[in-house]
Amino acid sequence: MSMHFLQSGILATFFFGGLLSLLSAIGYPGFRRHLLALPCHFRSKLLVMGLCAPLILGILVTLFGLLPSWMVDHDEATEHCATHANGMAHLCWFDPLVHLSDHFWTIGAGLMACVVGYGMIAALLFCLRNRRFQATLNLISKYDAEHRVYRIDSERSFVFSAGLFAPRAFISSQLIEQLSSPHLAVVLAHEQSHCRRRDVLWRQCLRITGLLHFSPTRRLMLEDLELAQEQICDTEAAQRVGDRLLVAETLIKIVRQHSVSLPEAHPAISAFNGSHIELRIRQLLEQPEPLPPSMAWLSASLFVLLLSVVVSLTMPLHHLF
Repeated sequence: MSMHFLQSGILATFFFGGLLSLLSAIGYPGFRRHLLALPCHFRSKLLVMGLCAPLILGILVTLFGLLPSWMVDHDEATEHCATHANGMAHLCWFDPLVHLSDHFWTIGAGLMACVVGYGMIAALLFCLRNRRFQATLNLISKYDAEHRVYRIDSERSFVFSAGLFAPRAFISSQLIEQLSSPHLAVVLAHEQSHCRRRDVLWRQCLRITGLLHFSPTRRLMLEDLELAQEQICDTEAAQRVGDRLLVAETLIKIVRQHSVSLPEAHPAISAFNGSHIELRIRQLLEQPEPLPPSMAWLSASLFVLLLSVVVSLTMPLHHLF
């Protein structure tokens, strides 16, 4: 019976996670326009939930579907479940020994193993690459106590934060000399916000937990998450210096005048110039609107409704196949 549970659980998780991924691929491009209009903090939370949703919902539905079989022993399960024409009692749930051939089980388990294996290999390679990158940064940088940042002697202009568990902010000596004190304060406040929030670590974790999403959808959601993180750090920098207009001016100054460049493209960094400059500047120049209370209540109601539907479908799900 343990093998039945294992086989059923893996296939059910993959099936329902894949189903939600398909729905996300169809619906997310149309929903994205409304999502980008939401405040960045709330949008960031929604994107985190969205990236984790296929895996979490697949596991949740599977657990509720298997719950009746977990609550009884084998004899009671035999009496509880209908006996099919072949005379074999079963667990009712994606049972590969009764309803599916060995080929279906092999294909389902193989796909799940490929997804999990790809995620583990990608995470390992990223950690190794990040470790080498951090070692290089530690060799070429020196801590600047005056600005509380790690300084790299270079004739190029760049600033970024790097690291997973203990992120640090790095800036070139050239950019320090080019920026005025107010603009430098904005840049450092932005990067230090990335470090406090550990944005790079969060993105990499969500890149792995979102593996059940189709690749184009996952990539689009991660880009939107990166935008939300940049806007959050812009907002925190504006609160730190007390001037939203100064932050927008600094963005324009760095992007257009100094042409800030980055080290070779690396997924373990967050840079001040970042991406979606126009959207970030628009957020800074427009009066920020608080999240409507109705939106919070609607989100909570939808979550409760989804959970209630899953719970109410426990027995129908149990007898689905």
